[in-house]
Amino acid sequence: MGIAVVGSSNIDFAARVTKLPQPGQTVLAKEYKSGPGGKGCNQALAVNRLGVSPIFISKIGDDVLGRQLLATLSDEGLDTSHLIIADGAQTGTALISIDTAGENMITVVGGANMTMTRGDLHEKQSHLRDCDFLLLQLECPVVAVDCAIKYAREGHAKVILDPAPVPDHMVMRDLLALTNIVTPNSSECLAMTGIDPVDMATATIAANKLHEMGPETVIIKMGSKGAFYSSDGQIGLVPSFVVSAIDTVGAGDCFNAGLAVALHGGQDLADAVRFACATGALSTTRNGAGDAAPTLEQVLALLEDPASAS
Repeated sequence: MGIAVVGSSNIDFAARVTKLPQPGQTVLAKEYKSGPGGKGCNQALAVNRLGVSPIFISKIGDDVLGRQLLATLSDEGLDTSHLIIADGAQTGTALISIDTAGENMITVVGGANMTMTRGDLHEKQSHLRDCDFLLLQLECPVVAVDCAIKYAREGHAKVILDPAPVPDHMVMRDLLALTNIVTPNSSECLAMTGIDPVDMATATIAANKLHEMGPETVIIKMGSKGAFYSSDGQIGLVPSFVVSAIDTVGAGDCFNAGLAVALHGGQDLADAVRFACATGALSTTRNGAGDAAPTLEQVLALLEDPASAS
């Protein structure tokens, strides 16, 4: 029962720069920091900090970075018993540049993440069948993601897919046909539908296209414009929270974690999206990806007093 997360785990190396480099350009960083990352790991850490202990299924290397990641997750109180150690593959890494406005540029080396197989998921099938919500992203092989979805749907789980990075259209359509809730950001929505969701009208059109592909619930993360949701004929736009953003790397992952925790706790969709917006917004006020996830108390405080973080 509860929330399961299947996805990537990395060690992030993040450098803070005045401006992001252009092709062929070298820029000097003011500082750098390493810490846990990868969209799966970010989501699992955020779910855990929000008070729900997730089943986290990921694959890391038997190397220094893998041992560092295991120690970090254990120190966070996250159950690491479902992590899979890959033979002959390095732990995934991400090389990140972040400018003074909090915008980022990321290069990911998938490493062990890209060795996840159907066999790996077969060994975890009982946990996937028993969960209420399954959080997924696309930084692991699509065959593994597809396998995780099918095991989860053999139970009663709701599948929440963050379609990043967006694969080709045929693969995306196959995954969406098995997805309950899809949560693209604006650029991912454009890539999947050909529509740039800049307001309620365009977001509604884009959401309808995504509904036609399978998901009964579509949530479009529109940055400062808020989060649009469409489900069972109901649509809405939840305003963004005004915060002093310094790092947006893990915001989308924290959003999805907040969404799953709120839905798992019985909130209706509109309230769950607002909870997710608060979780994502708070993550941008801290450096790092997984390290930036807020606690439940911090999210509740922002929901109670939205002006507290501005």
